[in-house]
Amino acid sequence: MKKDIKELIINPINPRKIVVGQKRRLQQSIMLFPKMLYYRDIIVNKDNVVLAGNQRTTILKEILTTTPMDWMVILQENEKWLGMTEKQRDAVIDYWKEWIENPIIDVTVADLSEDEEKELIIKDNNEFGEFDYTKLQQIYDEINLVNFGFDENLFYNPDEDDTVMTKIKGSTPKKINMLTFGKNVVSVTKEEYEALVSRYNDYVDQTGVNFGFVKSLLEDSAPIDQDGGEDSDTVFEMPE
Repeated sequence: MKKDIKELIINPINPRKIVVGQKRRLQQSIMLFPKMLYYRDIIVNKDNVVLAGNQRTTILKEILTTTPMDWMVILQENEKWLGMTEKQRDAVIDYWKEWIENPIIDVTVADLSEDEEKELIIKDNNEFGEFDYTKLQQIYDEINLVNFGFDENLFYNPDEDDTVMTKIKGSTPKKINMLTFGKNVVSVTKEEYEALVSRYNDYVDQTGVNFGFVKSLLEDSAPIDQDGGEDSDTVFEMPE
């Protein structure tokens, strides 16, 4: 059955919480893979109160009340979006522009007692089993896992003590950090991160300032010509 998203009511007793970062990733996932909404529809009761899919419903309602510029701000953090051509990005935005004109969503209307509704809510939010992290690594690229919602469990947090590790439930802990500059996102190992921090601290100690640090890295990366000096060709071109 299809219903207007505006008719759906967020369940006030939904026990599932979502932090800001997870919410943004969920919106990215929905906007870049809207077919998922068709194959995994939202479950409501006869009064249009959502029993399963409250977070998806919340995101869809927010898409409905925000602008294409708001969408692009959120999408630019996503690796899949960054890898798209301009034509593909335009197609994504055009799809959602058209959707908000007629915000229809697939739903299943459940005929359940009040106790059965409560049981469904709990079971829909409960996780059974554990991820096999080795298989995840074999099947998916780490960046894709981030975009699928695993980042806060997968990533190394440099602000945490080395003895503290977060991980996917049932998996081997893995420490990864992301280096972000502009629209570019690069995965960085713990060793690379620590080397970069050490290099930065040395630069600040020597110069007394932090500006010019990136330039110093670029200059050290320049190739050496036959005469022992820096090659005359430009190594890095900065955008105008």
